[in-house]
Amino acid sequence: MTHIKNLLIILVLLLLQLSVAGQDLPSNSELYTLMLKSWEQIEDYEVDIKLSLNIPGFRMPSRKIHYLYKAPDMSKVEVKGFAIVPKQGIQPFFTFLKDSLSLKAVAETTLNGKPVFEIALDDTFMNQAGQIGFYIDQVTGSIYEAWAIHDERKFFSLKSEYTEINGISLPKSTAIQMQFPPDFKNIQRLGQKWNDMQDFEANMTDEWLEGSIGITFKNYKVNQGIPDYRFADDEEDLIQD
Repeated sequence: MTHIKNLLIILVLLLLQLSVAGQDLPSNSELYTLMLKSWEQIEDYEVDIKLSLNIPGFRMPSRKIHYLYKAPDMSKVEVKGFAIVPKQGIQPFFTFLKDSLSLKAVAETTLNGKPVFEIALDDTFMNQAGQIGFYIDQVTGSIYEAWAIHDERKFFSLKSEYTEINGISLPKSTAIQMQFPPDFKNIQRLGQKWNDMQDFEANMTDEWLEGSIGITFKNYKVNQGIPDYRFADDEEDLIQD
């Protein structure tokens, strides 16, 4: 009888632990605080970026870019040639969307030996409901992986590696894989000569198109005090072909 009582006590304790674990998942506001943890330690930074783009309809050789940022909203891109660079640099996308997005932690697990939260949110893609999910580090808030699903198809996935500088977690590399719907190929009509259109139409298919973006970050300088004049436009920094 004593053994049965002990077993019942153990089962009750296990159930209580599972209940507490479920309640320990962070709230929406706690997730934002965690994910902004590193970013809010940055007063200014500059970094060398190498960008490789492979998207149907776009042609852009690999570019070397020097990017500067100073809080709260000063930024500058120094590059020769055409390059697509987010204005926010390494600033997390959700800092611009936090008033309209509701994050939900759905699980806690490990990724490559590191404890992470799995986050989910609902969004709209191509006028239909879709889902975004990602894994964030439970300590630094860094986004290691992210994905977007539409019509049961994972059409966007991201993987990032990080480095730590002065206690701040910063991206070292990011690899993005994308799939585009068949009608996205219509963008390749731009610049086509009228007599090439027949061949172009013959190449149209119902297959989704593959694309990728590769980004590496090197030579960070963080919180070293960038003077305002570095953000002024001058002739040397104008984009050139």
